[in-house]
Amino acid sequence: MLDLDPGMMIWAWITFVILLILLYRFAWKPILAVVDKREQTIQDSLDKAKHAQEEAESLLKRHQEMMQKAEEEASKFLYENRELAEKSKHDILEQARQSAQSILEKAKQEIEREKEAAVLALRSEVADLAISATRKIIGESLDEARQRSLIEEYVGKIPKTTKH
Repeated sequence: MLDLDPGMMIWAWITFVILLILLYRFAWKPILAVVDKREQTIQDSLDKAKHAQEEAESLLKRHQEMMQKAEEEASKFLYENRELAEKSKHDILEQARQSAQSILEKAKQEIEREKEAAVLALRSEVADLAISATRKIIGESLDEARQRSLIEEYVGKIPKTTKH
């Protein structure tokens, strides 16, 4: 079977311990340094990722706040424009009413002037007709001034305007 030589085993153990001492002295520290460096790199990457995530969340929050603010401003802008449009509509309607009222008043004044002018023309025409009729009926002629004064006196007794 297997023969174990005690001298060989001692030399194997001695070689193994020497190899462990050499590895510990020369290789272990560099291996641990590489492992520590790798661990530090991984930790830095995790920290950077966490920082990037926090920054992204912060940017998202700012973006949401900006969107909300923009929506509020747009809503306010629409409300103000609606109010301005209503005010303009009201002003335009009021101006139209005032203009229509002004035109109506001018028309009434013009009608009144025309009516007065027609009444004056009618009075003059009635006076002339009365003078003509009087001449024909009486057969004599009064002087023009006297006739005119009698007619004007009679027409003056007639009401000046009739209100409808």
